[in-house]
Amino acid sequence: MVNARFTYQDMVNPLFLHPSDNSNSIQVDKLEGSSDYRAWQRAMEINLTSKRKLGFVKGTVVCPTDDPMQAEMWETSDNMVISWLTSNLSSTIIKYVIYMSSSRDIWANLEQRFSLTNGSRKYKLSKDLYDIKQGNLTVNDYYIAMRTIWEELDSMNGLLAVSNPNEEVTKLLAEIDLQREESKLFQFLNGLNEIYSPQRSQMLLLNPLPSVKNASSVMQQEAQRELIHGSKTSNSEFLAMFSKGTTNPRVFNCNAYGGKGHTQDKCWSVVGYPKWHNNYKGNAGPSQAKTYSTKPRWTPNPRQQNLRSANSAQTTETHSENTLFTPEQSAQLAQFM
Repeated sequence: MVNARFTYQDMVNPLFLHPSDNSNSIQVDKLEGSSDYRAWQRAMEINLTSKRKLGFVKGTVVCPTDDPMQAEMWETSDNMVISWLTSNLSSTIIKYVIYMSSSRDIWANLEQRFSLTNGSRKYKLSKDLYDIKQGNLTVNDYYIAMRTIWEELDSMNGLLAVSNPNEEVTKLLAEIDLQREESKLFQFLNGLNEIYSPQRSQMLLLNPLPSVKNASSVMQQEAQRELIHGSKTSNSEFLAMFSKGTTNPRVFNCNAYGGKGHTQDKCWSVVGYPKWHNNYKGNAGPSQAKTYSTKPRWTPNPRQQNLRSANSAQTTETHSENTLFTPEQSAQLAQFM
């Protein structure tokens, strides 16, 4: 096998080049200018690190002056790094760096030309973050666009590392992370199309609030459901999406009538029905509500029966439009409070 010729010491040596290495071994999106410099820089750093060549562009791996053979190996490796850099630059930018003698010079020149100050870049990213809207993007593409901005901002706003945090510091850092996550959630929900307004309202009622990752996942499921079935998710189904994976869910049972989804103190058959309900009977107290019967005391003629049914249907329809939750959905929502 070819790899048998190389020892571990050879492969960890920054001057080592594998026979398969060539100018096309590293391929990222070509650098076009200041707008994509930080993303390009990060991608190149990852690739150069994987080949143990990041030290060439950072200036930590310098050319040996006391060993001609080592100096030749360094020059060979550095020229390979130059080829990796130039092969990932636009044709316009290549013209300005092609005659530079080392990869370190090229890297420093690109950083000086295209790296904006933190203040300017932060302002640009923050502006993009508040201006971005879903529009014609899918929920997934919209989330990725926002996540790209968040990650770059996070890389520029890193907190100092604490080597031995005490309990109070740990709680403080956890609270900061929670506030950051909530801020991202609000930004994500704010840019969604208005078609997701009902789901957005339902999501903001949850306590605790979901992570932006979970919110994006649920919104993508809703978009896929509408695409396939052409119908929206009901409130109860939407809330159930967040209950998946919840351990020890709370189940409410009515001790008075055996119903599920509510407790006895909230049972309408015990405390009385609200005014809009078909079974509402004035200001009937609990004792009256228990003995209330829906059996009519007289039998209306067919014409009266039809008119009564039409009025009942109209009342039910009007109530369903004006009421956000049904009793079952209200009980289910209470589980998250």
